[in-house]
Amino acid sequence: MMPLERSPLHVLLFIFSSLAATAAATERIPNATTPSPCPSYRCGHAVDIRYPFWIDGGNASSGSHCGYPSLRLECRRETPVLRLPSGDYAVTHILYSDRTVSLFDLGVFSLSNTCPLVGRNLSLPSDSPLSLTARDANLTFFVHCSFVGIPAHLVACLEGDGRHHSYVFRDGDELTPHGYAGLCQDVIGMPVLRRSLLGAGGSSSPLDAVVPALNMGFELSWRPETEGECGQCERAGGLCGRRRGSEHGPWTFACFRAAATPAWIAPKSP
Repeated sequence: MMPLERSPLHVLLFIFSSLAATAAATERIPNATTPSPCPSYRCGHAVDIRYPFWIDGGNASSGSHCGYPSLRLECRRETPVLRLPSGDYAVTHILYSDRTVSLFDLGVFSLSNTCPLVGRNLSLPSDSPLSLTARDANLTFFVHCSFVGIPAHLVACLEGDGRHHSYVFRDGDELTPHGYAGLCQDVIGMPVLRRSLLGAGGSSSPLDAVVPALNMGFELSWRPETEGECGQCERAGGLCGRRRGSEHGPWTFACFRAAATPAWIAPKSP
């Protein structure tokens, strides 16, 4: 039987209420059907967390884990969170068959705000297997600018002192004032799902779709490891991760056998 699919709004409401709870306990619950040391986890709601993602529960006694280092998640008040150089992003869904993860920026999400919470440019680690997908679009905000631009793209609620103006443009808009970026306090590009902007085309202001689009978030895809120790491990049929010999010992690379009885695999020499 297929699991019931929650609506995006239902999931967002659940996550927002969970993050707002001050007394909620943070926990990671292993799924009993998967053998250690490569279990799958649930972090409070219906996101299945498994290899190459992994949950760091802050348990100092844990001697090993499977997963890519850059796909480490934290379980915060029943919400899985991916930490990136640009900030923290809540994970709402992981589709393993498609190798995509859906998330939204915790710095800009708001159920009640009607003005865009313009945050930061998305930044991924240089060695990360993550990248944007073709289903993503980009919203570019020109914030607190000293030029008068196109009224249809004006974000009036970001006017500030009344002498500077803010604008938002979508991907492919030929009127995007890239040449005037130096006259603005900041220029910020934020990814959103392309489908979240449907119906906001033409010459009308895209502002009506901006806040819902930011709240809906975006998605990233990940590529399998092909190089180095992890690439060798996966080609040998293993799952890469880390292990340590003692509670406070150093972490070292490990390659685990994907079988009912876990065992370490020595990567083959190239």
